[in-house]
Amino acid sequence: MNALISRLVVLSRWVMVPLLLGLILALVLLVGAFFITLWKFGQALPTATEPEVMMALLTLIDFTLIGGLIVIVISSGYESFVAKIPDKDRETWPTWMTRVSFSGLKQKLFVSMMAISGITLLKGLMRLEVSVSEAQVRWLAVANVIFIVAYAVLTLTDYVVHRDNGHNGNGHNGNDTH
Repeated sequence: MNALISRLVVLSRWVMVPLLLGLILALVLLVGAFFITLWKFGQALPTATEPEVMMALLTLIDFTLIGGLIVIVISSGYESFVAKIPDKDRETWPTWMTRVSFSGLKQKLFVSMMAISGITLLKGLMRLEVSVSEAQVRWLAVANVIFIVAYAVLTLTDYVVHRDNGHNGNGHNGNDTH
């Protein structure tokens, strides 16, 4: 009975695959939304005001950051929970896909979320006089501060753990290849 449960637990990792495939589809849809927004921006550019140009550019940057976040979750989720990605073409991959520890991955995710939060706050500040209330901007600022404090705590915790475990502090101990 114990062997059967253990086998089911190990096989359950494959339940993640539809979720990851859904994220791949979401990434494709995000790319579509990016190009639709870019097209609309291009059409409106001749008559756009400076704040409208800034808002459109921030929206495109936001799409890009969210896309990067999705790629990080897809690749690390598959490699961490489902199966190792074959090594055959690894030399052409970005370094973060082959050498980032779990600690480094957490930091990358957090930095992406902080950047997205910061852009959302900036967009809110730019819309303050048009469609965003001061209370909404305050909440965006609070969320940003929470992200910054949480990132600082995460970084400090990882530093202490790596220092106490004899690692060199960069999240990579030489034995961790992914």
